[in-house]
Amino acid sequence: MHVPCIDCRLRFRPCFRPFTDEELKSISALKTDHLAVAAKTDIVTEGEVGGSLYTLYEGWAFRYKTLADGARQILDLLLPGEIIGLSSALLGTIRHSVQTLTPVSLCVLDGYPLPKLLRRHLDLTLDLLRWRVEEEHRADTRIALLGRQKPLQRVGHLMLETFDRLRRLELANGTMCPFPLQRQHLADAAGMSMIHLNRTLAQLRDERLAAIEDKTLIIHDRRRLADLSGYASLRLIPQRVLL
Repeated sequence: MHVPCIDCRLRFRPCFRPFTDEELKSISALKTDHLAVAAKTDIVTEGEVGGSLYTLYEGWAFRYKTLADGARQILDLLLPGEIIGLSSALLGTIRHSVQTLTPVSLCVLDGYPLPKLLRRHLDLTLDLLRWRVEEEHRADTRIALLGRQKPLQRVGHLMLETFDRLRRLELANGTMCPFPLQRQHLADAAGMSMIHLNRTLAQLRDERLAAIEDKTLIIHDRRRLADLSGYASLRLIPQRVLL
């Protein structure tokens, strides 16, 4: 499967910044392949040098680090439109791993000419920087949650944040959205044991706040869940860069 950039379905979603003709031509020149990858496959590995640059076209993945004791900490969920391997393209190496959560398809880009492209298209560079600052704000919130909040707050916040990100991509419907995470993924993302996670999910279900059924997240009472988890709706930039 090969999807030319000009025919990319993601480009026409309102959450992504439109390209000028020259920008689209330059980005199209970076694309080298389009891959289908099975679930539970590492796309990039921590410490990898000179890896490719990817755009997640379809499916879900996650960024993670493996700790000294072998435990896994999931750093973020990756949804369609996310850039994978940007630090490798700009810094020469990558400091986290990325694994597919579902079967995915990836646009493969040549990262070597990226710095030259960014110097040539300054508006694109500035918008890419805005997106990275937005991601930094989300990361700061996750760190605060892991360090200071209780299990229900961590899981509730993750549910609402994921729902809002999917809604922005037009992948959430009413009070429901896809949620293919297994319980171990959710525990690794929220930084808790399976025992605490199971208790938290039971509490969310019993109090009619939220539930996960058949790989679908159902938000029963958004206002109360937001109050209990300290969640404030994401203040996202109007449109983000899609490579």
